[in-house]
Amino acid sequence: MPKKKEEESLKKKRSKSYSRTKGHSYETKIAKEFRELGYTGVVTSRSESKSMDDKKVDLIDTEGKLPYYVQLKKTQNTPPYHQISAECPLKDKPLILIWDKQVKKQVNICSAGEVVIMPKEEFYKLIKIKE
Repeated sequence: MPKKKEEESLKKKRSKSYSRTKGHSYETKIAKEFRELGYTGVVTSRSESKSMDDKKVDLIDTEGKLPYYVQLKKTQNTPPYHQISAECPLKDKPLILIWDKQVKKQVNICSAGEVVIMPKEEFYKLIKIKE
């Protein structure tokens, strides 16, 4: 296949199944990282509870130790945190969003880095100096 044709075929729009697989892999990766941090009961809502997945919660802590509901995004565009939070009916814990920003390179899509989006009050609780 000529190089130009090959590049054009790789630039085609990614399928929904590609995005779904990418998202599921990211959820599995972050759940593993939470378990490595000591939250041994953290699993993906896809594997545990369709109901929680429908409520915009991607990770579930089966042991109840995690102080947040977690939504994960692996997208090019900034996720609409306030919209996602409003769509989550669970209000007993804050919702945090972990975002892996994706950027287009010549052919592939790569990570530009990960950030956590959370309510400012929760961030202040984390950084408050204990006297």
